[in-house]
Formats: sequence, C-alpha cells, structure tokens
Amino acid sequence: MTSPSGGEAGRRRPIAVPVAALVIATGLGVTAALGGFAEASEEPPAQLGPGSSLDQGEFTTKFVEARSLFQRDPFGGGKRFLEIELEVTNKSDESTGVGAPPNGKTPGFMFAQSLLKMDPEIKSDDGPTLSVPGEGVPSRQLHPGMTSTVVVRYELPAGDRPPKKIKLDVGVFEEPETFNIDLGWVLARDGDAGDAPPKVEAQVTLPVNQGGTL
Repeated sequence: MTSPSGGEAGRRRPIAVPVAALVIATGLGVTAALGGFAEASEEPPAQLGPGSSLDQGEFTTKFVEARSLFQRDPFGGGKRFLEIELEVTNKSDESTGVGAPPNGKTPGFMFAQSLLKMDPEIKSDDGPTLSVPGEGVPSRQLHPGMTSTVVVRYELPAGDRPPKKIKLDVGVFEEPETFNIDLGWVLARDGDAGDAPPKVEAQVTLPVNQGGTL
C-alpha cells in the first residue's frame, strides 16, 4: 500500500543538533548572563576598622578614630560636631592639598576626594572642613614623605544626635598613562567606561567616641 501524498513525507523533520553545539550555546548564555567574558564577580571591598591602614597608591592612610564633640556658646546652647582623625602619609614626590570629600560632586585629584561616601550621611551645603593640625597655623597641605594628622569635621544639624558609628567608602589613586602622557595621580575607576564611578577599595567602620568638648 502506498502512503497518500502529503502524509508523513510532507511533514518537517526535526533537526538534529549536536550535543557539543548545545553545550557551547548554553555556555555562551551563562557567560552573557554574567556580564560577558569578564570575570563574573570582583572582590568585595576590604572591611576595615579603627587603627587599620589602607594603601591608597599615592597615600597610606591610617583610620585612627571618630568622635563627637560639643562646643558650648555663651548663651547656654552650643554646636555638635563629628570628627574623623586620620594619619596620612604622602608617598608621592610632590606636595598636594588635602582637598575635600566629593559631597555629591565629581571626584577630583586631592586626598579627601577618596573619602567617597559616609553612612550615615550628614547633610550640609558646605560639607565638612578639613585641616592638618600642627604647631602654629593649621595647614591644608600634605608634603612628600611625611605623615600628617588630618581632621575631617562635620557640624551636625541643630537637634541631631551624633551617630554611634559611621562607615566610610574609600577609594584609591592610580597613575594611568594615555598616549604616553603622564596624567598624575587620579582616582581609580570601577571599570573602563568613561563614566564609571570611583572604585570602592575599602569600607571602614568606626565607632564614634562620645562626649568630647571643644
């Protein structure tokens, strides 16, 4: 008996796919899902505490302590401050300004630009003040080969209590070369894209020592 035309012979046959091709396709899918052929995950930031040090490329920084301070005024009131004390060694061969944290702006080149974020955030239009205390008039310079104490001071909004602890996101500096041009020390970025954010190298948690006065 002959099969009627348009029967089994007219149906599309399943295409056999080699097992190796399936394995390759599956692998490509997994790789794409994980962000391409780059490493699937990067190392998380180092977790540091009081007294620890971080090699920041241009600097080595020791995170000494955080403290709250109260400054009484003649009228019975006063202001509260949060201070962070650091010991910063300038490893470069040039003096540099201490600068200021980014405070929501694009990070620049000076030391304090590496203090990327603080949690909890202390909101202020002007941000913190930074100084390098020493004999005589406080400085804002970090000199080559020297270790300097740097004090970062935030004024707390009226009525706010000092936090019990803070966490700092801290970046590092690198010396990239573009077309054989030395760009100097700049903050390392988290990726190659031009708009990549600064890389968080470490997160430093400091308890806030309470009860000091100015």
